[in-house]
Amino acid sequence: MRLVYKILTLALMIPTIYFVFMFGGLSLMEGYNIFDPYIDTEFAENYTPNKFDSITMGLTKEEVINTIGKPLFIFTDTITNRTEFHYTNDGFLRRKSNREYDINDFAWYRSNVYFDSKDKVTKIDKGWSYD
Repeated sequence: MRLVYKILTLALMIPTIYFVFMFGGLSLMEGYNIFDPYIDTEFAENYTPNKFDSITMGLTKEEVINTIGKPLFIFTDTITNRTEFHYTNDGFLRRKSNREYDINDFAWYRSNVYFDSKDKVTKIDKGWSYD
Protein backbone atom coordinates (compact mmCIF):
# COMPACT_ATOMS: atom_id res chain seq x y z
CA MET A 1 0.00 0.00 0.00
CA ARG A 2 2.88 2.38 0.76
CA LEU A 3 4.36 1.79 -2.68
CA VAL A 4 1.05 2.69 -4.34
CA TYR A 5 0.81 5.83 -2.22
CA LYS A 6 4.36 6.89 -3.17
CA ILE A 7 3.74 6.27 -6.87
CA LEU A 8 0.46 8.19 -6.75
CA THR A 9 2.10 11.09 -4.91
CA LEU A 10 4.93 11.25 -7.43
CA ALA A 11 2.49 11.00 -10.35
CA LEU A 12 0.56 14.01 -9.05
CA MET A 13 3.60 16.00 -7.98
CA ILE A 14 5.39 16.06 -11.37
CA PRO A 15 2.51 17.67 -13.33
CA THR A 16 1.89 20.10 -10.47
CA ILE A 17 5.52 21.26 -10.43
CA TYR A 18 5.50 21.58 -14.23
CA PHE A 19 2.30 23.65 -14.13
CA VAL A 20 3.63 25.96 -11.41
CA PHE A 21 6.91 26.45 -13.28
CA MET A 22 5.18 27.23 -16.59
CA PHE A 23 2.59 29.52 -15.00
CA GLY A 24 5.32 31.38 -13.14
CA GLY A 25 7.17 32.06 -16.38
CA LEU A 26 4.05 33.32 -18.09
CA SER A 27 3.13 35.59 -15.22
CA LEU A 28 6.51 37.37 -15.45
CA MET A 29 5.93 38.48 -19.03
CA GLU A 30 5.49 42.27 -18.93
CA GLY A 31 5.66 41.97 -15.18
CA TYR A 32 7.62 43.95 -12.66
CA ASN A 33 10.99 42.34 -11.97
CA ILE A 34 11.53 42.57 -8.21
CA PHE A 35 15.23 41.64 -8.50
CA ASP A 36 16.08 44.26 -11.14
CA PRO A 37 13.15 46.70 -11.61
CA TYR A 38 14.82 48.65 -14.43
CA ILE A 39 15.91 45.54 -16.36
CA ASP A 40 13.94 46.52 -19.48
CA THR A 41 14.37 50.32 -19.28
CA GLU A 42 16.79 52.30 -21.40
CA PHE A 43 17.95 55.55 -19.77
CA ALA A 44 19.20 58.78 -21.29
CA GLU A 45 22.79 59.64 -20.47
CA ASN A 46 23.10 61.22 -16.99
CA TYR A 47 19.42 60.45 -16.19
CA THR A 48 18.41 59.20 -12.75
CA PRO A 49 14.90 58.92 -11.28
CA ASN A 50 16.00 61.26 -8.45
CA LYS A 51 17.02 63.97 -10.91
CA PHE A 52 13.73 63.52 -12.75
CA ASP A 53 11.80 64.04 -9.51
CA SER A 54 13.30 67.53 -9.22
CA ILE A 55 11.51 68.70 -12.39
CA THR A 56 8.57 71.02 -11.67
CA MET A 57 5.84 72.65 -13.69
CA GLY A 58 6.82 75.88 -15.42
CA LEU A 59 10.51 75.10 -15.96
CA THR A 60 11.92 75.87 -19.40
CA LYS A 61 13.48 73.33 -21.78
CA GLU A 62 16.90 74.73 -20.98
CA GLU A 63 16.34 74.36 -17.22
CA VAL A 64 15.18 70.76 -17.66
CA ILE A 65 18.23 69.89 -19.77
CA ASN A 66 20.52 71.56 -17.22
CA THR A 67 18.90 69.54 -14.42
CA ILE A 68 18.56 66.08 -16.02
CA GLY A 69 20.61 66.22 -19.19
CA LYS A 70 19.69 65.59 -22.81
CA PRO A 71 16.71 63.28 -23.43
CA LEU A 72 16.81 60.05 -25.40
CA PHE A 73 14.16 61.33 -27.82
CA ILE A 74 12.57 64.67 -28.60
CA PHE A 75 9.20 64.77 -30.37
CA THR A 76 7.60 67.96 -31.63
CA ASP A 77 3.98 68.18 -32.76
CA THR A 78 4.07 70.74 -35.57
CA ILE A 79 0.31 71.40 -35.35
CA THR A 80 0.10 72.19 -31.63
CA ASN A 81 3.78 73.19 -31.32
CA ARG A 82 4.05 70.93 -28.26
CA THR A 83 7.38 69.26 -27.50
CA GLU A 84 7.99 66.03 -25.59
CA PHE A 85 11.24 64.98 -23.93
CA HIS A 86 11.49 61.21 -23.41
CA TYR A 87 14.18 60.26 -20.91
CA THR A 88 13.50 56.52 -20.84
CA ASN A 89 12.46 53.89 -23.36
CA ASP A 90 11.15 50.32 -23.50
CA GLY A 91 12.93 47.28 -24.85
CA PHE A 92 16.42 47.69 -23.41
CA LEU A 93 16.62 44.02 -22.39
CA ARG A 94 15.81 42.77 -25.89
CA ARG A 95 18.33 45.11 -27.57
CA LYS A 96 21.21 44.38 -25.19
CA SER A 97 20.68 40.62 -25.37
CA ASN A 98 22.61 38.66 -27.98
CA ARG A 99 20.38 35.63 -27.63
CA GLU A 100 18.71 34.23 -30.72
CA TYR A 101 15.59 33.08 -28.90
CA ASP A 102 12.82 35.28 -27.59
CA ILE A 103 13.29 36.54 -24.04
CA ASN A 104 10.74 37.91 -21.61
CA ASP A 105 9.56 41.47 -21.92
CA PHE A 106 9.38 43.19 -18.55
CA ALA A 107 7.71 46.37 -17.35
CA TRP A 108 9.72 49.53 -17.93
CA TYR A 109 9.90 52.89 -16.18
CA ARG A 110 8.46 55.82 -18.17
CA SER A 111 9.84 59.36 -17.72
CA ASN A 112 8.51 62.08 -20.04
CA VAL A 113 8.30 65.88 -19.87
CA TYR A 114 5.86 67.88 -22.02
CA PHE A 115 6.29 71.52 -23.01
CA ASP A 116 3.84 74.06 -24.43
CA SER A 117 4.52 76.46 -27.33
CA LYS A 118 6.33 78.82 -24.90
CA ASP A 119 8.77 76.01 -23.96
CA LYS A 120 7.43 75.72 -20.38
CA VAL A 121 6.77 72.38 -18.67
CA THR A 122 3.03 71.63 -18.75
CA LYS A 123 3.02 67.92 -17.87
CA ILE A 124 5.35 65.49 -16.13
CA ASP A 125 4.64 61.83 -16.82
CA LYS A 126 6.39 59.05 -14.91
CA GLY A 127 5.56 55.55 -13.81
CA TRP A 128 5.63 51.88 -14.75
CA SER A 129 4.43 50.78 -18.19
CA TYR A 130 3.22 47.25 -18.82
CA ASP A 131 2.93 47.26 -22.61
